[in-house]
Amino acid sequence: MIRKWLSALRTGRIGQLYKPGQHSLEENVVYRLGHDGHCLVIVQAGIADREIEATQNCTAELRLYIDGPIIFLLFNFGPGQWNDAPFSWHTMPRSSRLYPEQVADTATLAVTLVEATSGIVRAAREIAMTHDFAGKLNTAITAQANGSFNGLSYAKHLNLVYNQYTAGDMAEMASVHMVLK
Repeated sequence: MIRKWLSALRTGRIGQLYKPGQHSLEENVVYRLGHDGHCLVIVQAGIADREIEATQNCTAELRLYIDGPIIFLLFNFGPGQWNDAPFSWHTMPRSSRLYPEQVADTATLAVTLVEATSGIVRAAREIAMTHDFAGKLNTAITAQANGSFNGLSYAKHLNLVYNQYTAGDMAEMASVHMVLK
């Protein structure tokens, strides 16, 4: 699925359905590592023109916060607020689990903004991550993949983090960051 999405992104599918046949999607923010690289999909309702502009053209700031078994990709486009996408290699379907060295592009983050009420792609952008940021993200994913995992502990820890911190708090505590103007 992610490979199809990236192909769609690179061939200019803005204005088309994100998932063919689905005209309504659940609001969600998902970060994944797929065959073609790092992907961030933001599905939200009521997307304003300024959010489309910010996602596509404004300064992009990325930060990485690791708390126990969870990698949080934090992002901010333009004047917006911080948002987060939690990631665990172990929660991916077995057939989709990849180590960074198995991926075609580990230095680019493909971002897609989708209107939840229509399923239409409203904005898309590829962000060239700095060498330092991409290296630390890929190293964190490899370490996570090689570690042990308990689904119940993961879920409890995720709830604990969200009960203690906002995305802005996590951005302040981030171990690495980058800004792309």
